[in-house]
Amino acid sequence: MAQMVLDRRSTLKLMLAAGGLTLAYPRIALASDEETPNYQQDGMTLPLVRINSDNSAVIFCPNPDMGQGTSTGIPMMIAEELDLDWATVTVEDLPLKRHRASDERMRFTYAIQGSGGSGSIRRGWGQLPKYGAQGRDMFVRAAAKVWGVPAEGLETRDSRVIDPAFGKNLRYADLLEVVSTLRPRDDVPLKVRRDYRLIGKPQIAKAAPAIVTGKPIFGIDQEMDGMLHAVIARCPHFFGTLKSFDASAARKVAGVRDIIEVKQSEREGPMAWLLVSGVAVIADSFWAAKKARDLLEIEWDSGDFAGYSSAEMEAENLAALDDDEGFEVVNFDDRDRREGNFHEAFDGTVLRHDAKYVVRRVAHALMEPHSAIADVRENEVFIHYPCQSPARAQNLAHEMTGIKHENIHVTVARSGGAFGRRFESDYPAEAIYLSQKLGRPVKVTWTREDELTQCRYRAANNYRMTGGLDGDGKLVAFRQRQSSDYASTRPDRDVVVEWGYEDLMGWHFEAGIVENHLMEHRFTAGPVPRGPWRAPGSVNSAFAQFSFLDELAHKAGVDPLEFHLRVLGEPRFLPEGHKGPMGMHTGRMAACLKVAAEKAGWGTELPDGHGRGIAGYFSHNSFVAHVIEVSVDDGFLTVERVVSVADCGLVINPLGVKAQIEGAIHDGLSVALAQEITVEDAAVGQTNFDSYEMARIDRAPKKIEIHLMESDEHPTGMGEPAMPPFAPALANAIFAATGKRIRRLPIADQLAS
Repeated sequence: MAQMVLDRRSTLKLMLAAGGLTLAYPRIALASDEETPNYQQDGMTLPLVRINSDNSAVIFCPNPDMGQGTSTGIPMMIAEELDLDWATVTVEDLPLKRHRASDERMRFTYAIQGSGGSGSIRRGWGQLPKYGAQGRDMFVRAAAKVWGVPAEGLETRDSRVIDPAFGKNLRYADLLEVVSTLRPRDDVPLKVRRDYRLIGKPQIAKAAPAIVTGKPIFGIDQEMDGMLHAVIARCPHFFGTLKSFDASAARKVAGVRDIIEVKQSEREGPMAWLLVSGVAVIADSFWAAKKARDLLEIEWDSGDFAGYSSAEMEAENLAALDDDEGFEVVNFDDRDRREGNFHEAFDGTVLRHDAKYVVRRVAHALMEPHSAIADVRENEVFIHYPCQSPARAQNLAHEMTGIKHENIHVTVARSGGAFGRRFESDYPAEAIYLSQKLGRPVKVTWTREDELTQCRYRAANNYRMTGGLDGDGKLVAFRQRQSSDYASTRPDRDVVVEWGYEDLMGWHFEAGIVENHLMEHRFTAGPVPRGPWRAPGSVNSAFAQFSFLDELAHKAGVDPLEFHLRVLGEPRFLPEGHKGPMGMHTGRMAACLKVAAEKAGWGTELPDGHGRGIAGYFSHNSFVAHVIEVSVDDGFLTVERVVSVADCGLVINPLGVKAQIEGAIHDGLSVALAQEITVEDAAVGQTNFDSYEMARIDRAPKKIEIHLMESDEHPTGMGEPAMPPFAPALANAIFAATGKRIRRLPIADQLAS
């Protein structure tokens, strides 16, 4: 992880302008001090903190908010150490700020700008509290100078400096001029945690009032002067192409300005996967463009992957799991995941089990479909869009236009969901492409049908789990095997696997958890694009891994909780010898499982047709355990109760953490019940929520209880970690209630009589 420069020259630049003081924090330390742009010369008007003349404050959040709460949690870190009056703090998104360093690489100027991997809080904790502490120290020194007293006796609270000895105070706003003459000190200590007034206290999201009152804060609400609207008909077949189209009827729609063929981008290189062959309708409004698009008569060529079938690919991969040919050992964190000797140990076991599991492909199904605005000018580009990584759009625009990064300006809007999908750059690429063609600002808007049929899908995975116990009931041999297709631009091309370990994740099952452990995978070429999907890799792997452990426990006649704890063993960091505040620690995982079991009444009697299941998982540096109670009546599944326990280190905003866990429970249930993307003739079969079913309110759990472990460890994220253990806990509960094993997701009709 990149570190920040903390020194007298670059830690804070101070600016007094327009009645407000701006605290500009240091840039990423891969650039040296000499490369730090002068704050005023930069012309920046949106730094991380601004104290206004009325003593209110604006914090500019560097991490895009997709609903995960970064625009509350990240500012809380700064506001706590700076002792701001939280009620008077407003939050705004920080536009992309990067500069070119002496090595000619683009570097973030003030903070890492991106959200993903449940890492915003984790990364922010290493940077932002220090900045608040340094700013607080400067206000104290400024007040001491004004009053002519020692700084040591002064205190801060609610955006004021207080002199308790004389009962007087000064607002931060009253000290702006003096503070502008000071410089930060490197040795300012952070607060002792027992003195926190804000961190650890539940806080409603800062954006909540704007959201519930319908303020235009989302990407799809954004506008730009003089912009046109575009809706694109994209080839439904992956890597298919446009053969011909008739736009005569479409051109008659009032407001239509132009109809343009979109050429598929090159299949190799940085533009691969970004532009799909299609037809773009340009109009004065979205509705005119959509209406015209619906009138287009288009003939498509199915392309090189014609005939591709997800059902056939699944059958092929399931059969391949029985054959050793084509499998490679998973490489995870630059380590081959082959510990001990699985085959030798397995031959010596006294109880063995083998099972296959299927996790089918799903879409992101964002609440807000994609949109992006681009204005490509002669020497500048302006981009407005909701995203997770604004730097990607800047890099993309440079690649497409040749315009220097410094002249490409990216403004970030709030996202109505992301879950990894808004890391991708296909939708801003379309806006850039069309703006180049038209010489005008263009807003590209996707419909629900576009979002479902042109997604970057969660992979479809097929697993075979094989394990053996010794005479003491200990899991001493465990093999995990995965087979699937991997996104390729051509059917005859060798598969280039960049993130294969995500199909069989090794975070929880780190080296040392099972003495003889083997992880293998196999891939074949397929056309379906894949991308990160809420807890990528972990969410699929956990279903197979913890369903299998539950099966082993029952086969051995051992309580599943007890069996899980045996596998975890003594409290220790994994892999063996590794120590770190964010590593896999078996003791922290075991504690979550025990508390969840206790709170759920694990082992107590339930009515007939009811059952409890348990699973716990470590992913994205956090630990989560679920105990789920279900009832099954004539094939109808009801989730009666979910008890969740999480350990994500120091909790910044308990309300935000609980909201993320609740969201993961509902999302996890919806996906497990019915969601599935099928592909025939290289085209997706689901086009809207009539065929891609979201769970209705009557399927929601009747009761949810969330417990957060108290911890002094480094805070970690919670956007994803509650997802992986949900599906296996649910499947294990169904088995306890019915005796029927669920080895395929979605559950769909598997419980029908």
